[in-house]
Amino acid sequence: ALMRCVLLLLSSITVALSIRCHQCNGWHGKYPDKTSLSSCDNINNQCETPNFCVKIIDAMAPGSSYVTYKSDCYYAPNIQVNPSNLSQIQTKGCYPFQDGSQPVKRWWYCFCNDRDYCNSSSLSAPFLLISFISFKYILTL
Repeated sequence: ALMRCVLLLLSSITVALSIRCHQCNGWHGKYPDKTSLSSCDNINNQCETPNFCVKIIDAMAPGSSYVTYKSDCYYAPNIQVNPSNLSQIQTKGCYPFQDGSQPVKRWWYCFCNDRDYCNSSSLSAPFLLISFISFKYILTL
C-alpha cells in the first residue's frame, strides 16, 4: 500500500512538471483551396513534454498570402539551427533553422513553456515579427 502511494505521488509530480502542447498542422492567412478547419482547431490534438512547445513556421515565398506551420512538443533543451550551430533554447525565443539541402530550406522554430497550449494557432506579435523578418530576409537573397 505504501509503495502504491509513493508511485501515485511520483506520477502526479511528473504530470505537474509537464506542459501540454498542440500537436497539429495548420496555416495563417488565405491558404489556397483550404476551406476546412485546421487540425489545430481540435484541442484533442495534443502532446505533453517537460521541455518546450514548439511552432515550426514555414515562411513560404514573398507574395504568398499565407504561411504554414506545425505545432508540436519539443523534448530537448537545445536546437541545431544549422549544421554547425547548436543553440540553447530560451522560452519565447524563435530560431531560424536551415537544413543542408540545395537550395537551402528555411523554417522558424518558436518555443514556449509558460502555459499549456502556448503554441496555439492564434496569431501573435512574435509570429507577425517573424513573418516580417522572413519576408525581408528572403528579399535580400
